[in-house]
Amino acid sequence: ECRMVETNPRCVPINPTCKDLKCPPGTSCEMVETNPRCVPINPTCKDLQCPPGTSCEMVETNPRCVPINPTCKDLQCPPGTSCEMVETNPRCVPI
Repeated sequence: ECRMVETNPRCVPINPTCKDLKCPPGTSCEMVETNPRCVPINPTCKDLQCPPGTSCEMVETNPRCVPINPTCKDLQCPPGTSCEMVETNPRCVPI
């Protein structure tokens, strides 16, 4: 790029920006010092839709759908029974 330096025209380097860099999928451009770089996008639970019965938890640096462990709060027992946890599951048992 040609710029006037004091009273003389000079060729000066153009500083690249993220506009000048096309990043591959799964990455985004960030300025590192004065240079654009493609860096991996770290997904979060906002980026993941979990199926019913699961919820998103971060496992190390990645979002994962993990089963929701039901409790007695999640179970409506009929009259004459009460909820007890049997191993890791709520069960309606006779009173």
